[in-house]
Amino acid sequence: MSRSGCAGGGTDAPLVSVIIPAYNAEAYVLEAIRSVQAQDYAPLEIVLVDDGSRDRTVERVRAAAPEVRIVSQPNAGVAAARNTGLREARGEYICFLDADDGWFAGKLAAQVDYLARHPDTGLVYHHWLVWEADADGVFRLPAQPAPVTPGEIVPALSGWIYTKLLFDCVVHTSTVMIRREIAAAVGFFDTTLVAGEDYDYWLRTSRLCRIDKLAATYSYYRAVPGSLTRQPKAVDYEYRVICAAFARWGATAPDGSSVPPEWVQARLAKLAMDFGYGHYHRGCPDLAWRAYLTALRHDPLRWRAWVYLLAARLKALLAA
Repeated sequence: MSRSGCAGGGTDAPLVSVIIPAYNAEAYVLEAIRSVQAQDYAPLEIVLVDDGSRDRTVERVRAAAPEVRIVSQPNAGVAAARNTGLREARGEYICFLDADDGWFAGKLAAQVDYLARHPDTGLVYHHWLVWEADADGVFRLPAQPAPVTPGEIVPALSGWIYTKLLFDCVVHTSTVMIRREIAAAVGFFDTTLVAGEDYDYWLRTSRLCRIDKLAATYSYYRAVPGSLTRQPKAVDYEYRVICAAFARWGATAPDGSSVPPEWVQARLAKLAMDFGYGHYHRGCPDLAWRAYLTALRHDPLRWRAWVYLLAARLKALLAA
């Protein structure tokens, strides 16, 4: 592992570390970095973890943004890259930014201010928008939308949100600011998860602290065709993450709030059904019928699962 660059700063304000994992990101990474550098907050360090890129990611960053601290490692996946960033980060507050995403101005100042005023909150996130390319394939910087609710936070998605996370990954990685001590208590991202490693991390975080959502939109997620998050997988990692959390902690949050366990079972059954649908229509009946069987374990009365199970099993036998 190699390092270059240094951190900036020099005020009495708490240092914020921004971790950017990057793999073959030369097309977009400088835009992401510039969105951080445009923030009206200091002191700030940017830690770019190059995950074994085979393009000119490192060279471009080194030439255009020498103040960025670059840590290089052999390719090991985004979870391992974020973990390297956590080890390297020196800030009191830690943020994550994917190399093809970006931030609107005011993000860091708003989140630092919120955490300073709410010492019982361990993680603060915010609203984000999906950034689609125009018809000509060009990504043009979107305008910052108005807040999604009148108040400072979104009450329905703030607090001890473990039970809400069981039904949706409402936290997007590029929106997060987490206290260093909370990140240390949560530990590292699970490198056995090819996808859903962030979902797992926020679920674990939700067992330790209050998580609040700002109503303002401060980040944009670039919807890149063919990206890893959009590619079909042989393992349903979202199902795996929720199933593990439910088995470990049940349907009750640390503050005592809870949901009926059968709701979680229905959520798991639906995930398995959706996974099965996707692979059935992609011509993978073996994966599909196993997914329908999983759905029936959670909800034996789901009649569509029985129908699709038989159809997928027949399709698999005919293809053999």
